[in-house]
Amino acid sequence: MSEQNPNQMPPPGQGSSAEDAGSQALSDALKSSFFIVKIIMVVLVLAFLSSGFFTVKQQEKAIVLRLGKPVGEGEKALLMPGAHWAFPKPIDSIERIPFNMVQEAQSSVGWMLTAEERRKGATPPQTGNGLDPATTSYALTADTNIIHVVADLHYRITDPIRFHFEFSDAPVFVTNDLNNALIYTTSQFVVDDILTRRRTAFKDAVAARMNELIQDQHLGIRVDQLDIESAPPTYLLAKFSEVDTATQKRNTARTQAESYATTTLAEARGQAASRTNVAEAERSRLVAMVGAQAREFVDVRSGYERDPQFFKQVRQMMALEQIYTNAQEKILEPHQNSRELRLNLSREPQGSSTNSTAP
Repeated sequence: MSEQNPNQMPPPGQGSSAEDAGSQALSDALKSSFFIVKIIMVVLVLAFLSSGFFTVKQQEKAIVLRLGKPVGEGEKALLMPGAHWAFPKPIDSIERIPFNMVQEAQSSVGWMLTAEERRKGATPPQTGNGLDPATTSYALTADTNIIHVVADLHYRITDPIRFHFEFSDAPVFVTNDLNNALIYTTSQFVVDDILTRRRTAFKDAVAARMNELIQDQHLGIRVDQLDIESAPPTYLLAKFSEVDTATQKRNTARTQAESYATTTLAEARGQAASRTNVAEAERSRLVAMVGAQAREFVDVRSGYERDPQFFKQVRQMMALEQIYTNAQEKILEPHQNSRELRLNLSREPQGSSTNSTAP
């Protein structure tokens, strides 16, 4: 077998056909690669676009931020619950806003424990015979007493755009306003009103102050519930208990006295009314009787004035008629030829006497 010389030129026409075949193969390979690349790009684009689909849950709304700015203005920027689409990051970002869900805030001043300690269930520190301002917070009342107060606020977001985008940290503003309302209102009440006598009025005053601050700062929230707890300093707890006990005894004695006074006055008023009614009835009876007698006297007088002698005879006959009617025995005085009248007022009883003797 003869060896080929590598430097020997191929026969005419044979080299060009080989180059064409290689170019064709390369072209086919490139076409296949480009097709695969196109498919991959289409798949990547579809995957990129499909990643922009998201769902807004119930009790929340969402805002699309395109390059850091909300898409739309006012209420149009809010996306309602349901499926939505936006450009994937980093073009768009989704800000989910809890809407009409109850949010919570706790005051951070005025109490013996911090909010974190209260959540962990820690017990108040025992400060002995004094108060350590470095570890324990407190508030001053209107009568310059020291007291501990704490507030738990439940609120709803009514303007999510303003709440989330016009404040650097809106929940911090809510907490600060709650602290303001608590400390300010405490300074307007005396200690007994806060602890016992006017607890409801104190709570209402704190809520009113909180609503005033919300309106002034346009926080975009609505207060749902406000819970207030108050307590005296731990080292004065026994003294406050003694005051409460004395107050309860005083109130009990006052209540008993008022009850006795009410009962006694009711009985006295009842007796007075009864006697007044009896007197009024007797007065009416006497007035009616006197009126009847007066009318009778007028009638009798008119008859007497017409014929006095006849009137006397009639009245005498009427008197005799009453006497005859009621008398058991009647004795008539003879008028003819009688000069004297003898009456035996002590007559013996009729019938035989048991002491009489037989004839």
